[in-house]
Amino acid sequence: MDDRPMWCPSRRALLAGLGATGFLTACSSAPAATPPSSPPASDAPAGAASGAASGAASGASTAPAAAALADVSAVPVGGGTVVDGVLVVQPETGVFKAYDAACPHKGVKVTAPEQGVATCPAHNSTFAIKDGARLSGPATRGLTEIPVQVRDGRILRA
Repeated sequence: MDDRPMWCPSRRALLAGLGATGFLTACSSAPAATPPSSPPASDAPAGAASGAASGAASGASTAPAAAALADVSAVPVGGGTVVDGVLVVQPETGVFKAYDAACPHKGVKVTAPEQGVATCPAHNSTFAIKDGARLSGPATRGLTEIPVQVRDGRILRA
């Protein structure tokens, strides 16, 4: 029989309770919860409003405040580069396009294209850089296009 008083928990119950308390404390601390909620608020309309305000103050439009995906000189004709999850390509001289670099099959990022073709390293799906179309592999559709524009030698999201 057990010699413990009725109110005394077992060692297992005590350790489980302490573990849960520590876990809940770690998950609910204010400093850890505050930073993740801050960036989405600034990326949303508030970020656009601050960009408009700074553009109005300087007399410039809000588009130059956007970060460049790449410099024109960094994207070879018939090839491209992957920048922050975006495949930026130049299928022919002076024509720049961008696509979501995530392969539609499993989301693996495609590699920088060679000879006009981007390839997913996971299962070898291939895509034409001229229009993002699927050429082969298990992917069932092409890459999703992202509108871009060229301004002052830089490729920007449109």
